[in-house]
Amino acid sequence: MSTYVPRVLLCGNEDDFRKTIGDKPVEVVGRTNFAQAGDAAKFLLTDTEYFVFTDAVEFALYLKNFPPNRRAMSAESFATKIHDGFFSYDALNDFYGIVRRKKIFGRVLDFDCYLAKSDFRTAAGEFKAACIAQNFAGATLPIYENVYAKVFRTFDECRLQLFDAILLTRERTPEEFSDALIDTDALSENILTFVRKNSPLESWLQTSQKIFAQVDAFKTDGGHWCLLKKVSPPADVGVYIVTHKDAKLSAPKGYKIIHAGHALAKNDFGYAGDDTGDNISCLNIFLDEITALYWIWRNTTHTHAGLVHYRRLLTSKPTPKRFNAKDILSAAEIVKLLREYDLIACTEMVSDRNQRELMIMSTGSPELVAAAEEIVRKHLARVHADYLDAFDAVINGFVFFEYGIHVTRRNVLDAYCTWLFAFLLDATEEMSAVTVDGKKLDEMPHVYSRMMSFFAERMLTVWLMKNHLRIKTLPIMYRDDV
Repeated sequence: MSTYVPRVLLCGNEDDFRKTIGDKPVEVVGRTNFAQAGDAAKFLLTDTEYFVFTDAVEFALYLKNFPPNRRAMSAESFATKIHDGFFSYDALNDFYGIVRRKKIFGRVLDFDCYLAKSDFRTAAGEFKAACIAQNFAGATLPIYENVYAKVFRTFDECRLQLFDAILLTRERTPEEFSDALIDTDALSENILTFVRKNSPLESWLQTSQKIFAQVDAFKTDGGHWCLLKKVSPPADVGVYIVTHKDAKLSAPKGYKIIHAGHALAKNDFGYAGDDTGDNISCLNIFLDEITALYWIWRNTTHTHAGLVHYRRLLTSKPTPKRFNAKDILSAAEIVKLLREYDLIACTEMVSDRNQRELMIMSTGSPELVAAAEEIVRKHLARVHADYLDAFDAVINGFVFFEYGIHVTRRNVLDAYCTWLFAFLLDATEEMSAVTVDGKKLDEMPHVYSRMMSFFAERMLTVWLMKNHLRIKTLPIMYRDDV
C-alpha cells in the first residue's frame, strides 16, 4: 500500500517537529512564523494540507486570534491523528452531504474504516455503514457498534454480500486503486472515494473516466469526493426448473426447464438436458437435481441463477393456496430481492425428527444412512474441516432449507458450488461402491440409490451456516397436476 505523505506548512522549528512526529512521513512544503499566521489560511487552500505548530503557546494564540481552521493543529495532534490517509472534519461533513444528496442510506462498506478514524463515536443521522475491523484496530472497540451497523472481522466475512457503495479513502496509487476495484468488484457497482488534490490518482481518474459508466466529482477539503459507477452487465436471470418427466409448464421469463439425468433417461421431452458441456448427468441416479445444479454452475453465465422443481416453485405470495403460474416469483422480483438479500431460499422445513432420523424414515435403512454420513463427513473433513461443526449441527438439527431450492447472484452460486463439489463428487464415487445384500446402489430401488442426494440436499444449510449471507425465505407453490 502506498505511504501517505501529507503536505505541511510548518510554524516552528523543523527539528522539534521531526522529534515530535518520529518516523511519520511528511513533506514540509513551507515554513512561516506566528506573525504571518493570518496569511497562512490562504496558503492552505492551494499548496498544502495542514498548518502545524510546534509551540503549544503559539498554537493557543492562533486559535484565539484567527478564524477557525480545522487543518491547523499542534505537532502532537498531527503525530497521533493524521495516519494513513487524508482526513479533515470539513471533508467528513461534505461526505455526509453527498450521502444525503445521493440518498445512499442503505448498505455502504467503509473498506478503510474512514469513519472510525474520525474520532466520532456515533453515526451521523440515519446513515450507518459496515466496516472490516482488520483494516483498523480501533474499530474493534465496542463503542464503534454505534458508528457501524455491522463490523466484519475479516474481508472474507463480507465477500459474498452486496452493498450500495464501497467507501475507499486510503492513499492509493492508480495501480493499487485498480487492485481495490478488482478486490471489491462483486460487492457493489458504486465506489465512493476520496481523491487527494495533485495526487497520481487524481490524474489517473481524469484520464480514465471512460472506464466508468458515470463519474461525479464533489470538491472538498484537500481534494474531491468521487462517486464512480462501474460498467455492469445487465441483469440476466436464469432460474432452472428441474424435471425428470414432462413438466407440462411454459417457463416464465427468466426461467428455463432442464431435464436432470438426461444421459440416463429413457424418454426425451424436448427440454434442455444436463448432459451437455461439462456435466455429471450420469450421476443423477445418486444425486437427483444436484446434477442440474452442477450443469448450471459449469455451463451458464447468468448474473442471477438458481433452481426450483417442476412441482415446487417459489412465490412472493404470502400464503399460496393453490398453484397459479402467474404467481411464480418473477425475474424482476428476483433482481430486486437480491439487491437487499444475498440468497433466496424456500421457507425452512421444521420437523419433530432430526435430519438423520428423517433420512432413516425415508430409506428404512439405518445402516445405509450411517455409511453415507461417515463417507460425506470424511470427505468434507478432507477439504473443508472448518465446516464439520455446521455439518454436525444440521444433521442433528430439526430445521433445514429443503429441496435444494435457491436463487442467488452469480458470485454466490459459484462460491457455493465450488465448495460443494470439492467433496461431494468423491463422496458419491465412494458411496456408489457400497453394497447392500450383495447389490450396489445403482442396482437397487431409487430410494436407496439416491442416498447421497438426501445428504446433498442438506448441504445448502450447512454452507449457509458458515457464511455471512442475508437470506430471504419465500413460500413454495406446489403443483399436483403432474
